[in-house]
Amino acid sequence: MKEILNIRKVCNFYVSTTHLTTMMIPFIHKKMNMDINISTFLQYNLNENIEILLSKLILNDNSREEIRSINWNSTNMYKYSNIEKVLKETIKNAKQIMIIVVGDEKRIDFVNQCIERFFDKNSKKIGNKKITIINCYEVSQFNNDMLEILNNHQYILNTSGEHLIEEYFNGYERKQAID
Repeated sequence: MKEILNIRKVCNFYVSTTHLTTMMIPFIHKKMNMDINISTFLQYNLNENIEILLSKLILNDNSREEIRSINWNSTNMYKYSNIEKVLKETIKNAKQIMIIVVGDEKRIDFVNQCIERFFDKNSKKIGNKKITIINCYEVSQFNNDMLEILNNHQYILNTSGEHLIEEYFNGYERKQAID
């Protein structure tokens, strides 16, 4: 993935699926006017939470349908071939790509390895497309040190939007990755 310069890695910490969807929907709604293709890799089915939230938000019908058209079902994230199939479809005719990964830390790590492998194999097809990978961690389930997760991402997403990690966490200093 080192060849592709347009990748933003964003982490998100949530306390419940309701909290997760409350953060994601406004963020996605803002991005929808930017010609972006969105793929999801979800350990949990979020359809019910999405429908509840959409019923409470003031959005036009087109926006509601675009949000509903995103795959909010749990995804088979256990095989590279399943992830590859979704990503091949996502990169078609897209100027920008957003990939949302929700699950326990082990699944998030596996999906990210598969995404990296896919991008390495398909870098010519991807070209200069802007890619955002949003890894969503349930606070009560991640086992590793939070600093390790922060060090593997550039941005953090919360209810107020996307922020540089250094701006959000006072005193945080990024450890330099060792290649």
